Amino acid sequence: MIAASGPTALWYAARSSGYVSLLLLTAILVLGIVTTMRWNNREWPRFLTQALHRNLSLMILVFLAIHILTSIIDPFAGIAALNTVAPFTGSYRPVWLGLGVLSMELLVALTVTSLLRQRISFRLWRAVHWAAYACWPLALLHTLGTGSDVRSAWAVVLGLGRVGAVVIALAWRLTSERPRLPGATRVAALIATAAATIALLGFAAAGPLHSGWAKAAGTPDRLLVAASPAPTSATPTATPAPALAAGLNDQLTGTVAQNGPTVRVTLTDSRDPHLRITIAVVGRAATGQLTITANSGTVCSAKASVTKDVLATCGQTAVDVSLSQQSDGTIAGQMVTQAAAR
Repeated sequence: MIAASGPTALWYAARSSGYVSLLLLTAILVLGIVTTMRWNNREWPRFLTQALHRNLSLMILVFLAIHILTSIIDPFAGIAALNTVAPFTGSYRPVWLGLGVLSMELLVALTVTSLLRQRISFRLWRAVHWAAYACWPLALLHTLGTGSDVRSAWAVVLGLGRVGAVVIALAWRLTSERPRLPGATRVAALIATAAATIALLGFAAAGPLHSGWAKAAGTPDRLLVAASPAPTSATPTATPAPALAAGLNDQLTGTVAQNGPTVRVTLTDSRDPHLRITIAVVGRAATGQLTITANSGTVCSAKASVTKDVLATCGQTAVDVSLSQQSDGTIAGQMVTQAAAR
């Protein structure tokens, strides 16, 4: 029951397609600058750059569609279809999700105008294509603000690589003689690029890469439960924690929440509200951690089998917890305890 609530194919598809989309968008932006600079050589003629730019612009729409659809279908964040077209309307990190929506809509506008290139004026086409310079940073901020993997080493390396590629391409364009730009425009643009890069790195270090970002970003409280540590005593006490009694047959009620690959079920004993049961499982593991507390004191902390029921041994007491998810999303269960076999 718990293992099934862990990371699913939807969870992985939503995140991986999002990262691939941003990589493709970075490549599209860099190739667009290369095309503007009319760069080519004998091994790589200019038409190859243009063709690759066009094909990547179409390919990204496929990965964006996967990213959006899997995010809607995956129940974890509770993203509705409306939230993917109307910016800042969702309950899950609304600002950062909204920036992603704006980036997606700009990208769709870029693609549509490119397909209609022969039927619209060059001035309109060029004006819309300037939006590419806003589309990329919006997508990057969306990834930083909503991504659950941004603090991973590989995500940091990818992020620095993307930013470095775009900054180098922009610097090349601004310092090159083609196309010609007024000196004051070059200097202002270079200063703005440097300032934006420094601001972005500072924001990442102080925000998404810093602990506590999930709450600051606007994650709903129901999802923050999964990241909360198990209750502990405020001060050490010499009184030993009471043993878990055998012979219990109690009804349980509670909630389930997921934070990244970790699923946490938090339950309250209907007979004794002071008795709290927490079950944590990482991914699709066959074992997890069972913690039972009473009046802020830990009664049991043991490894548990979660292949079917939650089975664990707490000292001299065997614990069997069965769980089922209700139609409203809450969890109901039953805890049976008996003397452990010797």
